[in-house]
Amino acid sequence: MKPWLAAALLLAVACGKSERERRGDIARCSATSSDALEIQLCLEANRGWKEAEAGPAAAKRAHELDSLEASRADSAWAVGAAKRRSEMRECAGPQLVRCLLVQFGWPEERAKAASDSVWRANAATHHREIVTCARQRENVSSCLLLRYQWPTERALAVDDSIARAKMR
Repeated sequence: MKPWLAAALLLAVACGKSERERRGDIARCSATSSDALEIQLCLEANRGWKEAEAGPAAAKRAHELDSLEASRADSAWAVGAAKRRSEMRECAGPQLVRCLLVQFGWPEERAKAASDSVWRANAATHHREIVTCARQRENVSSCLLLRYQWPTERALAVDDSIARAKMR
């Protein structure tokens, strides 16, 4: 190898940042934002990173931060499990989601997940209700709504499903 090429390679390696410095840059840029694009722009503008390196590093860090936040939220939510069960019992009925949202301030995705869980737990009962309404040869969704107080969207979904099955 020519001496000038070896010197150039050595200089390039020496000028690059160590892994520790790179982690420090990422930590500083992600201290103010967990958004991948903002982290990337900080790395490029404030820390002298090239776009090809900053993009993947920022995306990885944003993913790590999102995972940590989700884990923290799940842990905090789990701490109040007994309270949440009590709230669900208090709100039991066809307006479970609305009650959990309005009365107890649940996040929408958690209220919907709780409602779906309760719904699935009662699947055998719901099946009997559908069969009973279908046998009476009346509008199934109306029967489910009026007789069993089903949520409107679930009753209409059953009607749509029955209609699609008849088309086949």
